Amino acid sequence: MTAIRIPHRFEGPPGTGQGGYTAARVLDAIGGVGSVAFRSPIPLEEDLSLDQQAHDHWTLSASTGVTVLDITRWEPTWATISPVSIADATAARHRFEYSADNHPAHHCFSCGAQSGSMQVHAGPLSDGRYGTDWTVPEWASGDDGVVDHAVAWAAVDCTAAWFVCGSGDQRPAFTVQLAVEVLEPLVAGETYALVASQGDYPFEWNGRKRGACSAAFAADGRLMVRSRSFWVALP
Repeated sequence: MTAIRIPHRFEGPPGTGQGGYTAARVLDAIGGVGSVAFRSPIPLEEDLSLDQQAHDHWTLSASTGVTVLDITRWEPTWATISPVSIADATAARHRFEYSADNHPAHHCFSCGAQSGSMQVHAGPLSDGRYGTDWTVPEWASGDDGVVDHAVAWAAVDCTAAWFVCGSGDQRPAFTVQLAVEVLEPLVAGETYALVASQGDYPFEWNGRKRGACSAAFAADGRLMVRSRSFWVALP
């Protein structure tokens, strides 16, 4: 058994851990790539138990015994995502529809409205995708100068969330499955373009379900991070 603890500073939805960040921390502990399925809200400031159930299956459980995450080995096929320029991503951020008064996850360290968040505020692009510019915070870089890849997981997770919940038939939703690949290390202080769309999933909701793909691009158009996620609308 390995203990995973998510500090308050990495809050996502109100009172719970941010999904992308937590998923990255769990895969760090396991080693290798995988897909993370979200089963229940992620407790903060609690030792969560990471246990191997089979050769390619792990669970993360709360102290109550409730399963929080299911983790499996999975190397997904990745949808092709066209890059967006920093200028266009910045323009999309200015179309972000929420403020401190109505933000659904005000204290999310990734996309929240408070000044200390990473300000992942994706708005609609002219082609129907969602995007934002994003400058990697200096605190995300360790003493060795390497940016913690978990913040990249969080950024593409929240970018996908704004697309899923804001485009088409708008509905609040939560992540139920996430896979992310960091292709190149990010640089603290550098600005990237984040973009999200339906990717190779249907655009419309399938009942309460919807898929999304998101990515981070460098200013020269290089693909740095890509993700695939699945979402379920609130009842």
